[in-house]
Amino acid sequence: YGGIWGIEAKEAVFNAWDPEKPKDYDNFNPFERNLDGAMSDENGCFPGESRGYKVPNRPDASWAIMQEEAKKMEEIKKSQKYGLSGK
Repeated sequence: YGGIWGIEAKEAVFNAWDPEKPKDYDNFNPFERNLDGAMSDENGCFPGESRGYKVPNRPDASWAIMQEEAKKMEEIKKSQKYGLSGK
C-alpha cells in the first residue's frame, strides 16, 4: 500500500483481524474509534493514548474518492465483526 494508511490498507487489516484473539499491533479493527472519535494508526494505536502512535500517511482525498470510499464502507459495515473490539 506504499506506506499509505488508506481504505485499501485498512480493509486488508480488517479482513485479517481475528476478534477472538487478543488485540495487538498486528491484530486489531482499523475501523474502531476511541472515546474521542479518533481512528487508530497502522499499529492499532490511538492518538494521545499510546506512546506507539505514529501519525499515518494519509491518501489523497477528493469528493469522488470519498464517495467511492463511502460505498466500500457500506460493504465493510455489513460484516459481523465490524462493530467489535479486540479482546
